Amino acid sequence: MAALPLTALPAHPPKTPMVSWGKAGVAFDTYRADAVECGRAGHFRDVSDTEAAKVFRDASRRLEDNETALGLAAQTGDLTRVGNINAMSQQIISGTRPRERMREVAGVLNDTVAACLTQRGYVRFTLTEAQEKSLKADPAGTEARHHFLHALASDAKVLAVQASASAT
Repeated sequence: MAALPLTALPAHPPKTPMVSWGKAGVAFDTYRADAVECGRAGHFRDVSDTEAAKVFRDASRRLEDNETALGLAAQTGDLTRVGNINAMSQQIISGTRPRERMREVAGVLNDTVAACLTQRGYVRFTLTEAQEKSLKADPAGTEARHHFLHALASDAKVLAVQASASAT
């Protein structure tokens, strides 16, 4: 029997760096207004015509059909049919891959926000570890956090050094 070398697996997956959006010299009020308006554009984006929505609609229709059939099978006492319908429902759900589909929808929404910010002249930038640590000192949604991010996002030097390679 051949001995296989053991490889150490990392204890934790690599951490995804935190990114934000900035525009050199942008005023705080403009920065906040643009964030809200672009966030709303993503929030209200119609995703009903996406492939993920079509898959969810089809799965919902099939599951509703199964529910009707399940009720009829239960009324007749056909336990074998009840089991088969339950198994089909599980296959429909697993075949839909809901987590993957939700990631697809999130991608569409995030792309909408990114396009809005890009049109307004913003660029993505990656925060350094030290900046992330400072940011985490202030709870999400607080004025202090908004001002900290704005200070980074409006600084031309930060943007020049930390601009992300991809706009989305």
